[in-house]
Amino acid sequence: MKIRKILSMAIALTLVLALSLSLAACGSSKDNGGDTNGASYTIGYNTWGSGTATFDVMADYIANALETLGSTGNRVSDEHNADTELANAQNFISAGVDGVAFQCSADPVLLQAAAKFAESKTPFVLDIFVGDDADREEVTKNNEYYAGSVSADLWLDGYLMGQAAAADGNKKAVLVGGNVGDNHFEQRIAGFTQSFVTEGGGVILDAARCTSPAESVEKSNAVFSANRDADCAYAMVGDYVPGVIKAIEDLGLEGVQTYASNAGEDAIPYIRDGRVSAGGGGNDLPAPIAIALLINYIDGHPIKNENGLAPNLIVKPFTVTIDNVDDFVAMLYTDGVNPIADDVLQSLLWRYNPDVTYQDYLDVIDSLTIEGMMAAHNK
Repeated sequence: MKIRKILSMAIALTLVLALSLSLAACGSSKDNGGDTNGASYTIGYNTWGSGTATFDVMADYIANALETLGSTGNRVSDEHNADTELANAQNFISAGVDGVAFQCSADPVLLQAAAKFAESKTPFVLDIFVGDDADREEVTKNNEYYAGSVSADLWLDGYLMGQAAAADGNKKAVLVGGNVGDNHFEQRIAGFTQSFVTEGGGVILDAARCTSPAESVEKSNAVFSANRDADCAYAMVGDYVPGVIKAIEDLGLEGVQTYASNAGEDAIPYIRDGRVSAGGGGNDLPAPIAIALLINYIDGHPIKNENGLAPNLIVKPFTVTIDNVDDFVAMLYTDGVNPIADDVLQSLLWRYNPDVTYQDYLDVIDSLTIEGMMAAHNK
């Protein structure tokens, strides 16, 4: 009888010890710095390409946000191909990731990818490239695994550049950018047209459309050769700036001013030396905000808008000139500095801030100016 009692106690002690070890293991995954209530997740994330400054920065911002928020990432490139983009969605599911930060650069892929995520019960968020408006509305209303989207106001991005070009006294513009029909470029053209043509009284002489920045020198040369009276150029993405500048110099066109949306590392040297008169910044800032939305969803505390739906948030770009380019670089293109301060980003997570609301997201987005980011970093 005594032996049986001792055995029973030993078994019970073994079970308690095993349970304690199990809880300890879980606890270690939750200890992500500070007072957190959620586990560490593996998040799949894609970009349209890799090896160019624009897409690499987007991916780096996501990686940094995941680290700040206590999770890890599975990073892939779509290799500039819609079929690969859809395959990457399926590969994330097959890999068993906890969630996906999906960049839908190929608009038609959205509904197919969203259906795959729903079928596999994989939470997902859209960041920067968020698909067609109508498709996204359908996903918002009908897909319970959708955590929301965060993108940049690309119409405003173009508007700011057209506004700057008009304010500098320019009247004749040529445009250089990506594929015809690409929603991101078409929005920028619409914004530029509003401020430069409708409001500024200028005219767009021609547009050179490229499949990639690799074509920008050749096509910029062609468009300037045919329009030598142009007094300014609008590069729709910073990647196209070097090609535009080279064409202007090769053709000996003096006095032609250049403006560039999404002015990243390719455009910064030209803003510094004055060959780019103004650039648009902040297009990559949606990515960290999207990661916060996704982790909240996985934690069981999704953020909802005023209508009780997954939010579709929009970050406003800002203008970069020779006067503020050093601050711009200090905040967005300096190793070891996350543009959105760690405590600001953490404040958007329920695990750090149990009172977080949709309004908090709107307030943080409103603060994403160069001055606002500097203040958050105590600069």
